[in-house]
Amino acid sequence: MERIKTAEQLIIFSRYIGQQVVIKSLLNNDNETIGTLNGIRQNALLVNIDHVNRWIPMNDDFMVCEVRLLLKPLKKLTTAIVNTANNLPVQAFITPYYQQLGFDMPVFIAPGHGSNCKYVHELDLADYRTPAEIYESTRHLVAQGI
Repeated sequence: MERIKTAEQLIIFSRYIGQQVVIKSLLNNDNETIGTLNGIRQNALLVNIDHVNRWIPMNDDFMVCEVRLLLKPLKKLTTAIVNTANNLPVQAFITPYYQQLGFDMPVFIAPGHGSNCKYVHELDLADYRTPAEIYESTRHLVAQGI
């Protein structure tokens, strides 16, 4: 699959402001870090990590970090969430409602775009692990000296 462009990634990330992200530096092999997506600009993501806002640069030619949203697969929808969504005043509010709750939803980038209708996870921009699972895997790697 062809990697989607930075501008297209930013479109997707913009729909999930307020959600947690996992960041892995590609420059210094750091462990994965978890933060909260707080904003977006033309070429960067604003992420709050340990109460400090940091801009994570995004560029088609040179990747500094790998950033993935921590989302839940749709199979984890509960009956209560579905009922609430179905009772929203406008049907078009359902997808933003699910996104606000952190569920992975199919994307729309532009008419005719090859990545339309794919889930964020399929585009390699989401991770279905929980923060606890990420911390545990990081702790395990540190214990092994990796």
